[in-house]
Amino acid sequence: MTRRIPLISLTIGGVMFLASAASAQESTLGRAEFQARCAVCHGDDAKGGGLVGELFAIKPKDLTLLAKENNGAFPFSEVYQAINGRREIAGHGRSEMPVWGEYFKEDALEDRSSIYGSDAEHIVQGRILSLVYYLQGLQE
Repeated sequence: MTRRIPLISLTIGGVMFLASAASAQESTLGRAEFQARCAVCHGDDAKGGGLVGELFAIKPKDLTLLAKENNGAFPFSEVYQAINGRREIAGHGRSEMPVWGEYFKEDALEDRSSIYGSDAEHIVQGRILSLVYYLQGLQE
């Protein structure tokens, strides 16, 4: 029995280390994706002050307040759908916010000759999830 306790502790520690490493990687990927795709409208700090966003009649949303505006719960699914393009964004109408899901899929299929339908969809999901997790980490 006493031999199991150190083994269990070691296992839990390993899992926590891997989880934090995965979280750091998601944050790194999400941040890079955000800077490349979203910062131009939402700003480097995600508060809505991007250079192109300044030109809109309705200022882009402060993405650091999503949880606060949703009674403290980060609206994970809604954010995912908004990025993917399956959810209409109030104030954007139907076409202002780019449909990143379609862009990511076209990008996956174009750049990788061995990538096909379902594989491309997995790449899209990964890229969107990295953005959603990054935004979740920015909440005030």
